[in-house]
Amino acid sequence: MNDDHLVYVSDNLSVRNPILQFFAEKWYVILYFWHAIIGIFIQLEDSPEGDKRPVVLIPGFLGRTLSWEPMLKHLSVNGHPVYTVPLGFQMGNIRSKSRILEEYLIQKKIKDCYIVGHSMGGLIAAGLTYKGRDRVKKIFIAGTPVRGTYLAYAAPIFIGAWQMMPGSKFIKETVEVFEKLPNVQSVFTQKDQIILPSENSRLGHFDDVELPEAGHMNLFMGPLGIACLFDLITAEENKDPKPIPKKTEPQKQVESSQAITQKIQPTSKKKNVSKKTSPKKASLKRQTPIAKKKGIVKKKKR
Repeated sequence: MNDDHLVYVSDNLSVRNPILQFFAEKWYVILYFWHAIIGIFIQLEDSPEGDKRPVVLIPGFLGRTLSWEPMLKHLSVNGHPVYTVPLGFQMGNIRSKSRILEEYLIQKKIKDCYIVGHSMGGLIAAGLTYKGRDRVKKIFIAGTPVRGTYLAYAAPIFIGAWQMMPGSKFIKETVEVFEKLPNVQSVFTQKDQIILPSENSRLGHFDDVELPEAGHMNLFMGPLGIACLFDLITAEENKDPKPIPKKTEPQKQVESSQAITQKIQPTSKKKNVSKKTSPKKASLKRQTPIAKKKGIVKKKKR
């Protein structure tokens, strides 16, 4: 595996004290399992408004949509439509979860999106067929057991755990998929208590990103993990901004600056009345000039 990788440095957040990291991770674990219970009845609502590319968030093993709430708020405030995929009990067949994800993208008409998959969620994203991949701009995986985790042996009763065992048929196929996909970036930590060994969450690419804090849940629930994933999405968005659709405005009728007026000048017709006049009066009429009546000019404003 290539040892070259990136280390995330935040402009606004500093790395927390190791003791604080330890207790924060314990709290995230408790919160994660609490969400797994109440998530049976409550789901996090999507935030479909925004002018940037949509982001689809996929939970990991035993995960629920509620755990993504801090990440969803951070993304939606910054202009991204955000969707959280309800995948039910995250213990079953990962291949089936991939089909549910693909149907979700098609049903919601989500295109040109970013996918963020935590832990097993990254494996679910890798299982998309061409129908789903055509709708994805880039996949970000955080703490995903790309090459499996030995902790999976602790829960052999679940199909998902079998599939995440190192050297399993599923893991071998997933590694081949990740090697072919050019639009995947991994975020990992050197002190991951779930991915054993922690190097198994790396793709081995030069742009793998190391989070300089400990904790598997901290990768997507902690402030530094959220900032890291957000900055990676922002960097990708700045590199290739989402095209702004042109609004088709109705053609405006061009009106002249001057009002159009039409002058109508009706001519008053005189009735010829034949009267018998004496020669003397006739001569007087010829000598006396007759004043012409002026026609009335009306202006009709349109």
